[in-house]
Order: sequence, then structure tokens, then C-alpha cells
Amino acid sequence: MSGLKEKPTPVKESLPSLGEKAEAIAAAWLEARLVYPLYFYLTNHFHLEIAPVHEPELPAACPASGLFDRIMKWLGEMDTRVRTNQLRQLLHSLKEIKPESLRAIIMRLLRRAEKTPTDRDNIDLLLATYFALCAPEDLYSCEITLADVAQVLRTVIVDAEPTELEWCLPLNQVLDAMNRCHGLREVFNAKLLEKGRQLKDASGFMFYDPAALVAFTRFNFLLRRSFFRLLHADLRAIREGLSELERRDIVVVDCRSAGLSAEEHVGRLREISLAWRQPISSDYAAESANQTFKQLLAIRDAVERALGIMPVDGEILAIKSKPPSGMEESATAKQPAMHPGGEVSRSVPVSVSPAQKLKREDPKPSVNAPSKSRVSAKSETQTKLPVAAVVAPLAPNSKSAPRAAESTHGEGANQITPQNPHSPAAGNLPSPQLEECLERIWEQLIEAPPTRGRSMSTVTLGDARILLSAWEVNAFVSDGGQLSEDLRRAVAARALVALAREEQKQSGSSANLDAAVALGRDEMTYLQRRVDEAQRMKNTDAAVNLGISARRLLSAMEGTQN
Repeated sequence: MSGLKEKPTPVKESLPSLGEKAEAIAAAWLEARLVYPLYFYLTNHFHLEIAPVHEPELPAACPASGLFDRIMKWLGEMDTRVRTNQLRQLLHSLKEIKPESLRAIIMRLLRRAEKTPTDRDNIDLLLATYFALCAPEDLYSCEITLADVAQVLRTVIVDAEPTELEWCLPLNQVLDAMNRCHGLREVFNAKLLEKGRQLKDASGFMFYDPAALVAFTRFNFLLRRSFFRLLHADLRAIREGLSELERRDIVVVDCRSAGLSAEEHVGRLREISLAWRQPISSDYAAESANQTFKQLLAIRDAVERALGIMPVDGEILAIKSKPPSGMEESATAKQPAMHPGGEVSRSVPVSVSPAQKLKREDPKPSVNAPSKSRVSAKSETQTKLPVAAVVAPLAPNSKSAPRAAESTHGEGANQITPQNPHSPAAGNLPSPQLEECLERIWEQLIEAPPTRGRSMSTVTLGDARILLSAWEVNAFVSDGGQLSEDLRRAVAARALVALAREEQKQSGSSANLDAAVALGRDEMTYLQRRVDEAQRMKNTDAAVNLGISARRLLSAMEGTQN
């Protein structure tokens, strides 16, 4: 028997078969076809890396190995070149984005061995957007939990779980503080946006824990929703203040503090407030974005100063806490610490709308009925909206005829006042009643954004349910020009008719219904003119969509005669 030990037989690594190679190539090509259109858009828009194929989409058939390798290399370079602000602009610019395309980009970034802060911010943004696109529509009518978010994200993060991590608890405290705010000034004073950013910066690689990704996705989605709720509260306060200025025959405002002129016309300020309602494509926590929002707050201050309103102080709970052990010290050294304890750190002035302040000063009922600020989507959806809250006129755009209407009609101040479509104001701005109704619809779509790809979506005003087509929803939630404004007017007019019809069924009074129908006729004249203009400009899509929305308004008015 030999004393030599037998050498162990080396284990040969199994090489992938040709079939496995083919499957891997096919999977890589499928992912590339999903990612390529979005990266191609960014390349053209921001002049980034030149695409290897000068077409917006890749062919279905996998190309020769040389071109395949170039495309894969280009996609890898784009992964490192794309910035979060560019992705945010892309998401707001494209009308239709496939969830599977977002899923493909997220998975590419999660697979990267060495992730940069930019990768983290990109993943952070894309996950929140993916959740918004894929979450069931009925989910928005109730409180969104970690379990809800985890269930949606399992299609992109297999081991996503709703475990509540202790070091992520300050996220809930920020959301609670946001819900107690009445305007953006409180948000900026309490630095609530910065606190979420601070926790992300301090998390380091712990950010990529599946449970942490779920927590941050929920936080981002709810934070954005609360932010837009507060933005619209400030805009509503500005418009109510402008309406009160017009009622007092004050036509100019000193807006030098907002970077405008010392005699800014109220009509110009109203146009500015309308433009602010479109989605924001910048990071809300960025200093440049804060400066832009501060201009809006300066306009509100200027309007309230012109009304002689002094600020009303109040308190909200701000958070002062520190990150748990194990997080990066370098990130926490730059900003105040956070901890889950949620100590009260300061008092912050609470914003109150001009209508609310005037009500405190004047015991007489005001035509500017204040709108109750919403604290949560759940509480708002459970509260029925009275028809008077929508149809009560805020204040007329002109200074002569409306005055006569006030003196001659008396109690008619709570009714809808049709606007003459041939008057100068009617061609540019919708009536005050349409503006108020439009605002209600806008807020509801922000609180519960519909799933993209649905042919119809529903909004509820009081007891009335209004069906919106995909292009009508897009006019509210996406960037748009005059076409979007016209579609919004058509929807708001239809909603006013439906709301007044429901009130008439309950009360038996047809006063508001008659006024809503009369206003609808005025809007029909305006919309028909806009359809004719679109046809003359050979803008077929605009003419068709406007025509359908106008016919729905007409159908709603004809339905009141039954």
C-alpha cells in the first residue's frame, strides 16, 4: 500500500451552457429596451452621453454582439451620469411612463457594487414614483402603512418587508409635524424637509436595508402629498386675499419683498398664483427650491400687508433628535442631530388665510368662506363637502357689475354668478366659482393620484361623483399650457353642475342648479371657441379632447332637465 496521499481532484467550475448564455443575453436585452427610451430622452434633453443608436427605442430583436456590447456599455455609463434633478424633470415631463421601465432602472442601480450618494437619491426618487404608479387606487382612501408599501415594492425588491426600524422612527415624526402645518412657512421654519434629508445622509449603507427602503418610500410619497396640500393652502390664501383687495377697490400691491414691483397689479398676482399649481420638478429640500417657494410666501405676506392683517402666531411641534449608533458621524456633524424621542425644540408661527383672519375681525359673514385645511387624506375623504363651499363666489373679477349684483340680490351672494364669456376677463381667467371648484378637484387628485393607464378616474365633491378621462386627469397633475387650463375649466364646470344637481335632489331648491347651468352655458361658449381655434391650428388631439370634455359638460347640463 502506497504511503503517498491521494491528491484531491480539483473541482471544475461548471460553465454556463449555451442555453443559459442565450437566456442571460435575452434578459439583458429586455431590460435594455425598457431603460433605453428614458436614458435616450435624458441624453437629448441634457446633452449627456451620445446614444449608440440614434432612435428613441431599441429593436425587439437582439443585435449583433458588437452593437450589443456598445449599448450595454453606454447604459452603464448613463447609470453614473444621470442626476436626480434630471430624473425628476423626466418623470414630470413624460405623460406615460411604464412601471416596468422604472423597475428596470431601480434594479440596475441596486445591483451596483459601489453606490454613490447620487445613486441613493435616484433610487429614493424612483421607488416613490414606482409606488405611486403601481399602488391600487383604493389604497389612497385609507392610511398608507409600511405593509401597503412593502407589498407594492416586492415586485422590485423581493425581500421588502414592513419591519419598523428604530432609526427610521423620526420619519414618522416629520410626517406628523407636516400634518400639523397650515402652510409652507411652518415647514421651512421647522426645517422639516431638511430633517428627512439629514436622516438619509446619516444612514450610510443602512439605507439599502429592504425595510429602510420601504420606510423611505412611504415617507417620500406622503411628504410630497403633504407638501402640495400646504402649497395649495398658501395659494388659496393668496387668491382669497386678492379677492378681498378687489372688493375693497385696491388694485395694486407692493411686492418688492418678493422681487416684483412696488405696484404689482392684483390681476398679475392672480396669474402668478395660478401658474404655481403645476407640479414642481426640483428637490423641495434644495436651497434653490426653497428660495423659489419663499418668493411665494413673500407674495402672500405682501397681500396680507395690503389688507392690514397682522401675523397670527401659533405652535407646531418640531423635532430635535439624533441618529442611532452605527450611522456615519461625518454626515451628522453638518446638521443638528435627531433621535426617535421627538423632543419639542421650538415654536413656529402658524399661517392663517386672509379669509380666516378677516372673519375674526369682522363679525359679518364674508363671501370668502374659508376652506378648512386638511390634515390627512383619510379625514378629508370622510367629510362631505357642502355645495356652498364650492359654489359660493369668492369675489368678482370686475369692480362694477358685481357691486350692483351684491346690492340688488342680497341673499344671492351664496349663488353662482355666470360670467359673460365675451367679457375681457372671461377669455383669460375662469370665474371665481370655477376656480374654487377647480381647487377642490386639484387637491383631491394630489391627495389620491390616480393610477396611470386607467381610462377613467373618479373624484368626489360632496355627494357628487365626477368621472375624469385620462387626458382630463393629466391636465391637473402634469405640466401643461392653455390646453390643460381649458380642460380643467370644462371639468370644473361639469363638477359644479353635478354638485348643484345633488344639492337640488336633497333640498328641493333649484337656485344653485339654475346658476350652475347658466355658468356652464357660458363655459360652453368659451370651450367651443377654443375647439374652433384648435381645429384652425390643425391640433387634432387638442380639438378632439376639448370637444369630448365640452360634450360631457353639455350632457351634464341636459341631464338636469330630466
